[in-house]
Amino acid sequence: MLKIETPRECLLTPDRIIGSDSIADHVRDNGGNLSSEELEDCFSHLRWRSAAFGESYPFSINSSRNIIESPQSLEVDQNLYAFILLCANLPTVRSQSDRMLLTDAFERLCLFALKKIWPAAQTKPFGKNETEYAGKKWERINKLGQDIGARPQLSPKSYRSKDSGDGGIDIVSWIPLDDYEQENIPSSLSQCACSREDWVSKQAEVSGDRLKKLLVPTHPWMQVICIPICFRNNQGRWAFDGDVASTILLDRLRILRLTKESNAMQTVGTPKIFSDFLSARLDLV
Repeated sequence: MLKIETPRECLLTPDRIIGSDSIADHVRDNGGNLSSEELEDCFSHLRWRSAAFGESYPFSINSSRNIIESPQSLEVDQNLYAFILLCANLPTVRSQSDRMLLTDAFERLCLFALKKIWPAAQTKPFGKNETEYAGKKWERINKLGQDIGARPQLSPKSYRSKDSGDGGIDIVSWIPLDDYEQENIPSSLSQCACSREDWVSKQAEVSGDRLKKLLVPTHPWMQVICIPICFRNNQGRWAFDGDVASTILLDRLRILRLTKESNAMQTVGTPKIFSDFLSARLDLV
């Protein structure tokens, strides 16, 4: 799996075509080197993606000519794929404010996907930029704990005075089962992570081992990590089993399958940097 996905470059070329030589040059420019065997493995993986994502995949793979092509105008679900692809490549976005707008939009997409999984649940954003929970950090997490049927024990001394973060929780879901007893209900805490390097460690941020001392759950919540990366090998299994904890993992494939053929893009509201990305073209050299 390439650290920076070369199909992204295909969307930026004037004719939206990229060949094996350009892929090798791109990897070399980013400090790597591809052997002929690794290049063939790259195309094998791209063929798998083409089959797995189907009509949502905005690229066609010509193996005989070793080229990747993309249409000048993308369909709705192809646009959704391109948006998730850009979120997986935040280091290529120069502006910090644009990166924040993309991560906020990705969290909204994950919220949309989780609502598709659990239509009977109450699913709400909890992240520090977009949330329905007001107050100081300890007050917000106390309210979250009550919502998921826990017995939270947070106080003003639970966190440092200047700590106004979200505790690593981006989205909360729970299913109320009756009007009288709010404990012992199904629930989940979700973390959204766009970084290719950090998402593995971020799985622990919503773990019971980290939070149960303060939240005191009456039933363990499900742990969810949402990533824009297609974390797959050429057979569609996890690229590296050792990176995945005992967590529900929503990667690019699962998120797109949950949100395609819907009004996800309109609901999420993608920032201008995404339309700029789709219209941008690299200079001819």
